[in-house]
Amino acid sequence: MTTTHVDKNQPPFILVDGSYYLFRTYHALPKTMQNSQGLVTNAIRGTLNALLKLMRRYHPTHMAVCFDTKSPTFRHAMSEEYKANRPKMDIELAEQIPYIHRLVTALGIPLLRIEGAEADDIIGTLAYRAVAEGHHVVISTGDKDMMQLINDCVILEDSFTGKITDSTGVVEKFGINPDQMIDFLTLMGDSSDGIKGVPGIGKKTAKDLLNEYGNIDNMLKNVANIKGRAGKNLLEYADDIPMNAQLATIVTDLEVGQDWQDLKINTDPCAHIDELRALYSELEFRNELASLDHPNHPANGAQSVAHSQADTESQAQIAKSLQSSAIGDVTDSKSHDRAWHTILDEPAFDNLVQLLASAPHFVIDTETTSVYWRQAELVGLSFAVQAHEAYYIPLTHSLEGDELTEKQLDRDTVLVRLKSILENSSIGKIGQHLKYDAHILSLYDINLLGNIHDKPNNWAMDTMLASYVINAAVTRHGMDDLARHYLQTQTISFEDVAGKGAKQVSFDQVAIDIASDYACEDADITYQLFELFSQKLADDTNNAKLLHALEIPTAEILCQMEAHGILIKRPFLNELSKRFDEEIIALEKRAYEVAGEEFNLGSPKQLGEMLFDKLGVAGGKKTKTGQYSTGEAVLSKIDHPLVDITLEYRGLSKLKSTYTDALDNVADSETDRVHTSYHQALTSTGRLSSTDPNLQNIPIRTATGRLIRQAFIAPEGRVILAADYSQIELRLMAHFSGDKNLTHAFNEGLDIHAATAAEVLGKEVADVTATERRNAKAINFGLLYGMSAFGLAKQLQMSRSEAQDYIDMYFERYPGVKDYMINTRASAYEHGYVETILGRKLYTPDINHSNRMVKQGAERAAINAPLQGSAADLIKLAMIAVDKVLPKHQAKMLLQVHDELVFEVDANKVDEISQLITDAMQNVLTATAVEKGWNVNFAVPLLVETDSGQNWDEAH
Repeated sequence: MTTTHVDKNQPPFILVDGSYYLFRTYHALPKTMQNSQGLVTNAIRGTLNALLKLMRRYHPTHMAVCFDTKSPTFRHAMSEEYKANRPKMDIELAEQIPYIHRLVTALGIPLLRIEGAEADDIIGTLAYRAVAEGHHVVISTGDKDMMQLINDCVILEDSFTGKITDSTGVVEKFGINPDQMIDFLTLMGDSSDGIKGVPGIGKKTAKDLLNEYGNIDNMLKNVANIKGRAGKNLLEYADDIPMNAQLATIVTDLEVGQDWQDLKINTDPCAHIDELRALYSELEFRNELASLDHPNHPANGAQSVAHSQADTESQAQIAKSLQSSAIGDVTDSKSHDRAWHTILDEPAFDNLVQLLASAPHFVIDTETTSVYWRQAELVGLSFAVQAHEAYYIPLTHSLEGDELTEKQLDRDTVLVRLKSILENSSIGKIGQHLKYDAHILSLYDINLLGNIHDKPNNWAMDTMLASYVINAAVTRHGMDDLARHYLQTQTISFEDVAGKGAKQVSFDQVAIDIASDYACEDADITYQLFELFSQKLADDTNNAKLLHALEIPTAEILCQMEAHGILIKRPFLNELSKRFDEEIIALEKRAYEVAGEEFNLGSPKQLGEMLFDKLGVAGGKKTKTGQYSTGEAVLSKIDHPLVDITLEYRGLSKLKSTYTDALDNVADSETDRVHTSYHQALTSTGRLSSTDPNLQNIPIRTATGRLIRQAFIAPEGRVILAADYSQIELRLMAHFSGDKNLTHAFNEGLDIHAATAAEVLGKEVADVTATERRNAKAINFGLLYGMSAFGLAKQLQMSRSEAQDYIDMYFERYPGVKDYMINTRASAYEHGYVETILGRKLYTPDINHSNRMVKQGAERAAINAPLQGSAADLIKLAMIAVDKVLPKHQAKMLLQVHDELVFEVDANKVDEISQLITDAMQNVLTATAVEKGWNVNFAVPLLVETDSGQNWDEAH
């Protein structure tokens, strides 16, 4: 390709493979995206978002979107097999193509289709011509055939993966240069295009041959030196090579009938607004339609309030922002669907402060240097007071060479001005995962929490939690997921602005103009979600209560708990690690003795070969990769000393890596406190989970697990106090089932497991043996999780028929429990969800799954979900109730672990505070729940057990 001097300081010429966009978006996005007329709109939506994302990255002045046509091309005339095996286009995709064509044109982007030519050939021709005229080119596609066009002035970018491929990228991916790509495709062939290639020459052989001989011509000249099948077939199929090469070669000299001016983007915001309005109306793209009437839409002649220079911004610049979906102008970023502002001077900041102070509520979002709040520094703040408009205040960006860094406002000055507004509970704060933002702001002496029990509460909505209570199962609850699911919007990802992998930079190293669009979009999308969820919650008062009376107060309490942390005894953990090391080494030696040789006990592959090949142990099963499966489910069924050693070895190794080593690593170096992170929007039932570190899976029934709990201690003058709901899920079963015998046992204060054994076996409670009680306990808890006769038989080491007899006797004595299981399963089938004690809907999407195993798993989950979900509701209510009465100067809530709360309490106040906690937790359904608007006539008493000690283990 002949080139002249190319000025890479100018925006690149963008060439879009529209046909690739169509198929990529259609197959990637859910086909549930439809308008009310049943038109599938996923490809339209995906193409729109991909185009805007591409334009905001490059701000092009010239661009073309190229499409195939239905007409056959010269390639079809050359070969009957060319693309002959491709399936017929889905009607749902075909129906969307005219809308996409109209949309591209309405956005002011040149659209090219040439009968008898493929989009690849149009792109090849335009790229060749553009480079010759001194322009650099970005081709947006994921088609590897286009790599033959790459040179120093042409790159490929896949807008859907973000991957950019230049000459080096081709070498890294295929081991050849771009100018060898045609020969590479000719040798390998392409089954999807019907290009046969040379039999026996695949990717590796083609690469090796090209590296040795440079091109196919040289290979044919030296074919006698090419040994094996490759040389033989090259000679045999030499006559087919010219045609295959022509099929694989992109044409670069079409008559396209377009000059450079014809490929200029139309930057007049009013030129196609009527067509956009008609399109958005028909497609029912409500956000895009509403944005056309937004006062800040350029076509409406609005002026920005974000910077004094905006008054002199040219119409051309505004129009450019309209088309590029903004990472454009530094101080104002406008497009057809939003207005985003960068605050860089005092007048603009004064206007924003006035706006926030007078708003009933607003979105707040922090941009920082780390996702871990304790390691993060504040880089900037974004706000939104209405949909489609947002503001970003950059504070500490420090990218070298970014001239805007010098214009940033002083961080301390900004935060002092905002403090009273952010702490004012009369102004509602909206956010996505507000707990994180509260942590960050607390580092700068701003209390976003306010008083949890005040009305109104400072948090108007956390959109993550709102989505979670509305439907926990329909999508994940990160902002990008919510935007995609609820707004059909593809957002700017962090990788888009900061890079990926080892090359990723922290946010303070992102250029301010790019960072501003990312931050403004976060705030804007959050406000749009707030509006949508507010309407959904207005139509469902119980979900509204779950959000505002349960989840948000819980999040605020968790924020306090995370900030306070729990003290650990580092020397003790270090000793445990050494002890575990010694025991692990001893276990390895025992394993070698049993095996008769040394091997890597920690390697599943080597363990499988040792067990099932060398030792000949029965029960080995290989996975699809040909490796033996050595998971616990497999090993637990095998009776062999090496298996016992392995399971003990794995248990100790996990405790060491997950706790004794990890806790020491994550504890604060100055305070020796561990600050776990709690997650409210992960589990399907409402239970909390914790990470960094996970403190909810420390085993309590094993001696080693209890040893680890001994590492969690109280400081001098205080003790650890634990308060645990006793047998909460069994009590919930009594409530939900209404079974007379079960509720009687709890109401009479009987030992529930002994009472169960007595009922099932027909004897007095006093006559129940320890073994009988243990068996009853197994079935009491096992049935909550759908345990079968097979599972019970295995646990109790009895025959399957004996276990089934026991289950039958149990249901005979507790018929209400059986009815509950039948009715709950039926309800899940009928409604698609089950409910907790507070009316939280737990959806069961797999209940009608075609796979029998998946379906049965969903049935078991549906039976347990109301119990586990209700237990989660209760512990959250308990946290709120306890927080309200807890004297904060004498006690701190530290941890929530399943049905247990852990506190740090003044040693001389243990009895008094223990009683406060017990009363609050036991009366939570008759006091706190009623206060919050739930009237639950609970069938049995709630019982709370408390204990205390110098460490967590002693408090049990």
